[in-house]
Amino acid sequence: MPTGRTVPESSITARPFRPADEGRVLDLLHAVFGRWPRDLGGVTAAEFFRWKHLDGPFGPSQLVVAEVDGSVVGFVAYMQWCLRVGEGTVKALRGVDLAVHPAHRMQGVSLALRTASKFPSDAGFVWSNPNVDSRAGGRRLGRRPVRVVAQFVRLPAPRATLLRAAEGRGARPRELTVEARPASAALEDAPLTSLLDHARSVGGRMKTERTRDYLRWRYGQFDDYRAIRVPGEGAAEGVAVFRVRRHGAFWVSHVCEVLVERRDRRIVRRLLQGVRNAAPVDLIRCSFASRAQAAPHGFLHCRRRLLLTTQTLRPDAAPDPARPASWALSIGDLELL
Repeated sequence: MPTGRTVPESSITARPFRPADEGRVLDLLHAVFGRWPRDLGGVTAAEFFRWKHLDGPFGPSQLVVAEVDGSVVGFVAYMQWCLRVGEGTVKALRGVDLAVHPAHRMQGVSLALRTASKFPSDAGFVWSNPNVDSRAGGRRLGRRPVRVVAQFVRLPAPRATLLRAAEGRGARPRELTVEARPASAALEDAPLTSLLDHARSVGGRMKTERTRDYLRWRYGQFDDYRAIRVPGEGAAEGVAVFRVRRHGAFWVSHVCEVLVERRDRRIVRRLLQGVRNAAPVDLIRCSFASRAQAAPHGFLHCRRRLLLTTQTLRPDAAPDPARPASWALSIGDLELL
């Protein structure tokens, strides 16, 4: 295995992904991330790859590999993404899964991957929520950092959670029983049309275009996702989709989506109470448009800010993706992907 040797830039070949590359790309992703996908059970890496990059509701991802001497040493994917802005939509590309083999880092592989990526003319911008390792390379290519505040947390049992944090105890079960229906079942039988109509963004802020196909693709394929439904008079008035994950000594319920009619605060309260009752977690994480909306439900602003990077591809891109106020993302827009 190479150990830090310098590879001439000319020996790096970046090209479009071919189906025959899948096995080598999966080996690379495991070498870089340790386990891929992370924190998701009941699915193989090959199944997850095809779900994420070939079967997406907005179209297949643009995939690029980098080779050195015939070996795949780099990979990057750009998912096609559609964002709702009021009554209109914006097409974008979402950069994900940038991976460079540890033996070939700092040798121009990342730059070669990004340079070889060709973006369609109807895409307004590229965005991503990168890890720490890939942020510097994005800046060199003109990606601008955007601080997006979307995280709020609630402690269902504050005393127990704070004691565990203070004492560093890990005396929590390896698995938790979650008393909620699989999201796949809830999304199939719930009449979602009116909920999706009310989920459209307001005030010119961008959020993922939520359609039935999107929700079924995003949350209906994996057993980890559960849903709480608040029924109404012959129609579903609210659905919350969430996923329970372990983070060190703590269990956290991540509320991915809250879809309600007429933005009714009472329905939101009932949905979040249902998430709280579904599993004995230490924290509940959710997104709200503002602190004022979060406070009545007992959620506090999390000081850790979410970082996006953006690069405008068209001068007429609107709203400006480099402005934090242009975004209205949910937890589900960011986690897992």
